[in-house]
Amino acid sequence: MPDLYIITGANGAGKSTVGYSYLPTVVQNKHTVFDGDKLTLQKKREFYLAGVKSFKVAERMALDWLFENFEISVKKALKDKEDFVYEGHLPEDANWKTPKRFKRAGYRIHLVFFGLSDTDVSAVRVMERAKLGGHNVPPYEIERNYYGNLLQLNKRYKTIDELQIVDTSESLHPKVLALFKNGEIDYALHHGKLPDWFEKLLPKLYKKISNRDNEDFFDKLEKG
Repeated sequence: MPDLYIITGANGAGKSTVGYSYLPTVVQNKHTVFDGDKLTLQKKREFYLAGVKSFKVAERMALDWLFENFEISVKKALKDKEDFVYEGHLPEDANWKTPKRFKRAGYRIHLVFFGLSDTDVSAVRVMERAKLGGHNVPPYEIERNYYGNLLQLNKRYKTIDELQIVDTSESLHPKVLALFKNGEIDYALHHGKLPDWFEKLLPKLYKKISNRDNEDFFDKLEKG
């Protein structure tokens, strides 16, 4: 059975820098990530250097190129039953059409989510990246991606075969918070050690972990 791997999370959470390292080694060795943000920035610069003097026009052309080539890559993977890896945001229902296509084709869906403590951290990370020539993101999009990604994840986690959630608020010390398989807990920190953003914005997942911990506590009491 082929696999779809999705790397997602807040802007500036480290998807492009550390995301690949959370994939299985065999996937890292065989596949490259279709990174929409990185490819768009690259193509925009290419169009600008080729004579397109308007940044807005160059960006529109780059986005058109991205959508076309993403569709080509998706169709090829589905046709050949190949594994596929992409990085992107899933803040709205429409963004889940691609995972659904792969699911209908018999793929296992693996999603690695990188979370940050709040939108302020996300905005600072994006600003620092932009100063170094990286991809910039407007504030409204940072907000939409931050909250939208989490809202959708809380709603759709049962449709994901394997879901790994990582906190990268402390960039030097990323922390794996939980691993869910088919909507059930495979690994998770104690609910008291989960960050505030997990409890507030992933309430269904937090409740499952909290219930597990409470059951474990009473089991220990009964066993004396």
